[in-house]
Amino acid sequence: MSDPVLDRREVIQRELLWHEQESHRRYHLDALLYDSPAFDDVVQQSIDFLQGEPGDWVLDMGCGEGKETLQLALRGFSVVGTDLSLTQLARARDLIQQEIPGARVHLIQANAEQLPFAGSSFQKIYGKAILHHLDLEASSKETQRLLGAHGRATFAEPMSRHFIIWLGRRLTPKLRTEDERPMELSDLERFGQTFAQQQLQTYYLLTPLAYAVRLLPGSESLFSFLHSLLAGVDQKLMARFRALRKLAWYGAVRVKIGEKQ
Repeated sequence: MSDPVLDRREVIQRELLWHEQESHRRYHLDALLYDSPAFDDVVQQSIDFLQGEPGDWVLDMGCGEGKETLQLALRGFSVVGTDLSLTQLARARDLIQQEIPGARVHLIQANAEQLPFAGSSFQKIYGKAILHHLDLEASSKETQRLLGAHGRATFAEPMSRHFIIWLGRRLTPKLRTEDERPMELSDLERFGQTFAQQQLQTYYLLTPLAYAVRLLPGSESLFSFLHSLLAGVDQKLMARFRALRKLAWYGAVRVKIGEKQ
């Protein structure tokens, strides 16, 4: 019988090696998929959910190359960004120093399933595309451990059933780690149910069609228009036909510590 602890250590080691040695393969793809304005609604609505005042500390769990760390800092938050990869943290440091030198941002190499902070260290935790790399039960427990009373956390995650994105993953296996698993809507719901309160929102059904335009030179204005138009249509469709939420590209689960409603 395998040892679950040893198994997770092996997974984390594989994740670390890939991000140190292979993550550069994704830089152009990530810019295409996520650079503004493509994910502005996901990021800004998630940050809005955290609330708080300028100077409040936020943990950016799995901060990667620091794009959302930058957005949190621009909102006036003090940010602790953690990531498994020193390569990604170096990119995050360079981005912060270039855009807002002197910002109150600390970057730390750490495993998101076992972070080196005392319990109740944070009132706000932000994460994007991190849970699908982690053991869901372990990440839920760690999030609860780190959040203080009345704390809030938000995680936006890629989901598994959007056909265009599913096909893209099958065609480009070397652009992701072997252990990551896009999530089902039920996974996000299960994660959220371990907290006192949860909100769940899904994004992007037809919206990925706009990326065909973004591939063309000089097309950013048209891409922005189409992306915004289709994103609005998607929200109306998923509100009217809730079963479509399972087919969305991204889901966001936003949770609170406190008494059950």
